[in-house]
Amino acid sequence: MAYAVRVEVTAQGTVRLILAGSVILVRQDDILAQLDPALKAEPSSEVVIDLSEVTSMDSSGIALLLLVRRRARRTGKGFRLLGARPEVMRHLYLAGLTLLLGLQPPADAAPAIIDDGAPVALDGADGRGPGSVEILDERFDLDSIAKVRAQLSGYAVSCGMSEQDRYKLVLAASEIMANAVLHGGGSGRITVNRLADRLHLEIRDTGRGIPRRHLGDRPPPRPGRIGSQGLWMARQICERVDIRTGPGGTTVRLTFAVSTDG
Repeated sequence: MAYAVRVEVTAQGTVRLILAGSVILVRQDDILAQLDPALKAEPSSEVVIDLSEVTSMDSSGIALLLLVRRRARRTGKGFRLLGARPEVMRHLYLAGLTLLLGLQPPADAAPAIIDDGAPVALDGADGRGPGSVEILDERFDLDSIAKVRAQLSGYAVSCGMSEQDRYKLVLAASEIMANAVLHGGGSGRITVNRLADRLHLEIRDTGRGIPRRHLGDRPPPRPGRIGSQGLWMARQICERVDIRTGPGGTTVRLTFAVSTDG
């Protein structure tokens, strides 16, 4: 587990959920089981989630925020988020959740990208042509996703990518790897190649394939909806998403445009 959780009750009766680290592949039921006794035992008027120590999130972390907000509203309590770092705030903005969560959009927020089509069928554009450089070739499972994330982030730092772009690159890869672990047989393989100013990430699993309902034209998830954000988020971040899926497994290729500071 790459994240830490703590529940506190302040002298004023506020129930405070403190998260830290990389909040990915979250077991929401375990965290809610820690939170619920405090909600029932204290005559609190507010639930606060402190994100000041959170370095990154994925869609399961987003789902946790929404579940806690739902808990608070159903018990007549207020709800607030505190301390989100700029990269996490941009993530919440990209997910369309700043207004719902009572936050202001980041000052440098770009207009939201609206997904306007289905993923493209694989056509061989895998970044392995003449002049390409292999960056990464790793197997992964639940326990090793954090290692792959660190390798990707380290490469992004080494080639001068901005902090915002590093966050987006790792987020997109994390969402697809998490899908492979949770729905694609528990493990997979990721390869990353660079060709000119593009990174080509290929993530493969041996699961039973992505259901057709997740592959067609899909509007942005309704704010507050829990789940089904991972693939949609990757499409917003990446220049291109190509998918081949069937009973023998799924291959997802992400094309990410590289821009560097200075």
